[in-house]
Amino acid sequence: MIAFDKRGEIVNQEAYGERSRLPGTATNDKSVIDFSKGEMVQLYNDVTYFEGKMPLELPQWTITENEEIQSDYLCKMAKGSYFGREWTLWFTEEIPVNAGPWLLWGLPGLIVYAKDSEEVFSFRLQGVEKIEKSRLESNLSYLSIKTSSPTTSFYSMSMKEMETMHTKYMRDVTYFNKIHGITDGYTEDRNGRRTEMQMTRPYIPYIADEYWKNR
Repeated sequence: MIAFDKRGEIVNQEAYGERSRLPGTATNDKSVIDFSKGEMVQLYNDVTYFEGKMPLELPQWTITENEEIQSDYLCKMAKGSYFGREWTLWFTEEIPVNAGPWLLWGLPGLIVYAKDSEEVFSFRLQGVEKIEKSRLESNLSYLSIKTSSPTTSFYSMSMKEMETMHTKYMRDVTYFNKIHGITDGYTEDRNGRRTEMQMTRPYIPYIADEYWKNR
């Protein structure tokens, strides 16, 4: 199915929805756990950039006796609630780094594999490499996008405010259009035929909607 025409306009809303849900080989989104500042930062690199920050919170994981080989490492299993989801994690003490994918952390070893109980999200280690200091500094300079383009919108706020705004941005096409100055809800194909856009899109945020209700 073709989602876009040669001008980049959406010509098939169903195809666009399917395409937007396909997993890619990489993402430009960034998740940063900054121990020096005691904060967590989530940056969504969409057409518009969204940055959320919140104080660093230590997850309360329960380490089990289960052991298993994951990504060629001997791992132990841990479980716990985090950001409104129940997680099962496998971490290895062979790499004694208190880190993991996304904003998962807080175990005595690198988190190699993680999945939520509903199996909506899963993360798996693909490899480990040593990188040069210059490349590391480049990766950490994620805030440089604020000035990378005068036409780029950048929203920075608390994690709760950002996640609420970003989720609405991803689900509500009317709100998406408003952010980008789009005044109508139609798409046009190469023959000039106009089609009314579907005004909602499926989107499940990493952090469960219910997590923010009592915070």
